[in-house]
Amino acid sequence: MLPELWVYRRVVRQLMCLPARPWEVGGWLLGYWTADERALLVTHATPPAGRGTPFGVKVSGRGHSERFDEAWEHSGGHVTFLGDWHTHPGCAALPSRRDGRAIMQLAGDPAYGTPRPLSAIIQAPRWPFSKVRDVVRWHLTRSERPAETDELNARVVDDVPDEATRVPHWEWPARR
Repeated sequence: MLPELWVYRRVVRQLMCLPARPWEVGGWLLGYWTADERALLVTHATPPAGRGTPFGVKVSGRGHSERFDEAWEHSGGHVTFLGDWHTHPGCAALPSRRDGRAIMQLAGDPAYGTPRPLSAIIQAPRWPFSKVRDVVRWHLTRSERPAETDELNARVVDDVPDEATRVPHWEWPARR
């Protein structure tokens, strides 16, 4: 049975309002799983820290780990690492082979502590005049096969638990 996915409205807005770019950008998804692992809640996303290429981005700890540490500290350890997000400029919000390899590597790395990473892929415009519509799709790694993912439907929520409200808001690039 797939877990329920809840996403804070502010996170959805941030991901859907990224400026058009010809290269991929990405960041980390933060939040938490429920104790029974039947649901997960995305409370925060870190803003893009750099830029990739038109055909890929490496979402590393550079620029994101400091924000994670800040979220962890301010939330008393409740807000933790869930996975990552990245854009597919002008392309579908579906995992590529490269995405599959990255998810598998993330699932197997004990330093991140997430054997079932969540990935948000955003179909974003490549150019400001593009007619491509922003779409975000959520993919969760399968526990029995880390190279494969299941798409989850997100339920958008307007509020997050008190612990998550203590995390400062980070500046995001504005759509032009």
